[in-house]
Amino acid sequence: MGRPRIKVIDTAIELEKIEKKVEKKLEISTEGEEKISKQAGAVKKTTPKERFQKKVSHSARYKSLLSLIDKNKEYPISQALDLVKKTTSTKFDSSVEVHINLNIDPTKSEQLIRKTINLPNGSGKTIRVLVFGGNLKELKNLGADIGTESSLEQIENGKINTDKIIATPDWMPKLAKVAKILGPKGLMPNPKSGTVTENPEKIVKDLQGGMIEVKTEKAPVIHTIVGKATLTEDKLEENLRTLISEIQRSKPEGLKKPLIRSVYLSSTMGPSVKLDISSLS
Repeated sequence: MGRPRIKVIDTAIELEKIEKKVEKKLEISTEGEEKISKQAGAVKKTTPKERFQKKVSHSARYKSLLSLIDKNKEYPISQALDLVKKTTSTKFDSSVEVHINLNIDPTKSEQLIRKTINLPNGSGKTIRVLVFGGNLKELKNLGADIGTESSLEQIENGKINTDKIIATPDWMPKLAKVAKILGPKGLMPNPKSGTVTENPEKIVKDLQGGMIEVKTEKAPVIHTIVGKATLTEDKLEENLRTLISEIQRSKPEGLKKPLIRSVYLSSTMGPSVKLDISSLS
């Protein structure tokens, strides 16, 4: 009777040891899961903006330029343009950029703005234009690239080397097959922007003379330029006033709020300056 009892006791002891080992493993596993969970939680709490800010570190020069601007102040147009020119930090001729926040609903197509505007003093930007249709000789003399069937094949293969595409109506059915490629890039000819026309020669001249296309983005914001930083303040101001005036004329019917919520100016890669909208009137 003694031997079976010893075996039972030995077995019970072994089982107890096994249970303790399993419990210890479970505790380690649980601790590991909790640690991983905490780490994951910590990552989730960090926003993309915070992670971006950690990576970005401005140069001492940029910080000194930034110190010239009071972020809580709205500057009259002359002061704003003066600051933009002073805070230009690129080695190349920077563009003067305009960022216009609108009081519209971007989900309503009737409230979206898309139009072309002729800047009186030009944009200062050299634009490469690809034209399908029109007077080939005159277009070549104007410096435009001529669109052909071969051009369409290049677009289909992802080879796009142009800033603007213009087409006559008879070319639109052919361009339809590359609409999915050109559309997302903002290059698909559109009657609203004047890039579908029977007179492409005139549009090329206008583009070279300072015509720009503006359109509402999802935010809703309009991003565009009003010239190069090397332009005089008077010329930049005239361009800016023309731009804002034309956008104001496009105010959707029934919109009770002011169309423009705020306007910011900056040079390429430079700090932004908030504009006092009332100084435009």
